[in-house]
Amino acid sequence: MPEKNTKFDTRLDQRNHKRKKNNILNILIGIVILLIIVVTVNLVTGDNEKESATTNTKTEQEENTENESKEQEKDKESEVVVGNSTGSTDSTSSSEETTTETEENESTETEENQGGTVTTEPSDETNVDSVVIDSGWQPVGTEQSGNHVSSYDNSSVDWDEKVKALAYAANLDTSNMYVKFIGNGGSPQKSIGTVTSKDGSEIYRISLEWVDGEGWKPTKKEILKTLE
Repeated sequence: MPEKNTKFDTRLDQRNHKRKKNNILNILIGIVILLIIVVTVNLVTGDNEKESATTNTKTEQEENTENESKEQEKDKESEVVVGNSTGSTDSTSSSEETTTETEENESTETEENQGGTVTTEPSDETNVDSVVIDSGWQPVGTEQSGNHVSSYDNSSVDWDEKVKALAYAANLDTSNMYVKFIGNGGSPQKSIGTVTSKDGSEIYRISLEWVDGEGWKPTKKEILKTLE
C-alpha cells in the first residue's frame, strides 16, 4: 500500500511540474507576443508620425512658396505703379515746362531783321499795350557840336532832332505825325516823347538817349492804348 501511494505522489508531482512548465511557457509566450505587439505598434505609429511630419513640412514649404510668389507679384505691381507714377510725374513736369516756355514765347516776341533784333513784350502799366526794343536803332545824326545841352524849345535845332528821332522810332513820317509831348527822360541827356499818327490809330511813347557827335537815339518804344 505504501508503494502505491509513493508512485501516485510521484506522478502527481510530475504532473504539477509539467503544469508549472506549461504555465511558465505560456507566460513567456504571452510576454513575447505582447512585446511583438508593442514593437509593431511602435513601428506603425513611428511611420505615421514620419508621414505626418513629412506632410506638414511639404505643406509649410508649399505655403511659404505661395506666400513668396504673392509677395513677388505685389512687389512687381508696386514697381509698375511707381514706374507709371514716375512716368506720369515726368510727363506732367515736361508738360508744365512746355506750357511755361510757350507762355513766355507768346508774351515775348523776338524778330530778326537786317538792322538787329526786335523784342516785343507786355507791360505792367494799364495804358501800355506792349513794349518794343530794337537793337538796330541808330542815332539820327546831329548838326550840333560842342557840349550838348538838351532843349525843349520847339523852335530849336535840338527839338527838331528829337522830333526826327521820335518819327524814326515810330516809323511815321513827320508830315503824318502829331507830337503830343516831349520832356525830360530822367537825366540831361535823356528825353521822352509821345506821338500819334494823324488818324489816331497809332500812339507811341518813345524814350531817347543822346549820343555825343551822333545825335538822339531811340532806346524804347511803348505802344499806348490811349493818349494819357
